[in-house]
Amino acid sequence: MSSMSISLNGYFMFLLIGGILAVVVVMIPVQITSKLRRLRRKRTRAICRICGYRFLRPENKSIFPCPHCGVNNKS
Repeated sequence: MSSMSISLNGYFMFLLIGGILAVVVVMIPVQITSKLRRLRRKRTRAICRICGYRFLRPENKSIFPCPHCGVNNKS
C-alpha cells in the first residue's frame, strides 16, 4: 500500500479551498431561496401609503382599501 503524504502547506491550502467551496455550496441556494421568497411576499402583501400598515393584498384587485385607515391603495 502506498501512503499519500501531504505537506503542511498543502494541508492548509486544502483546508482553505475546502472552506471556500463549503461556503459557496451553502450560500448560493440560500440566496436563491431568499430572492424567491422576497418576490412571492411582494406579490401577496401590501403597505398602506398613508399609515404604513402592512396587510395581505386581495387577489385580482388593482385598487384595494387599507383595513386600518380605509385609504385606497394601488398595486
